[in-house]
Amino acid sequence: MIAIAAALAEIALILTHRRRAPSAPARAADWSHMAAGLGACAAGWLVIGRPGITWGDLSLTLMFGVILASEAGHAARVLSGRARAGWATVCVGGMASATWLLPGPLPFT
Repeated sequence: MIAIAAALAEIALILTHRRRAPSAPARAADWSHMAAGLGACAAGWLVIGRPGITWGDLSLTLMFGVILASEAGHAARVLSGRARAGWATVCVGGMASATWLLPGPLPFT
């Protein structure tokens, strides 16, 4: 449930950013945000107790924790005007996406 809530919040942030700046030129991927998202996924995996990993759950975790979180981090940085807002968004999104690896929803396990 935490991963779903974080994913919806990230999608809302990205859509808000794109609605406010629809004519922005294409930019290269921010690899530092992607690396931070991957590190946050690993940290989240450690925090929730290192559950077993299946390929289907791992792909969800990487998609939402690295790709979506890095895009949401860029959106947060642009919308707020502060770099730390982007880094915080990436780290929280990455750690929250690690809950995809749990066998059940986090509050109920």
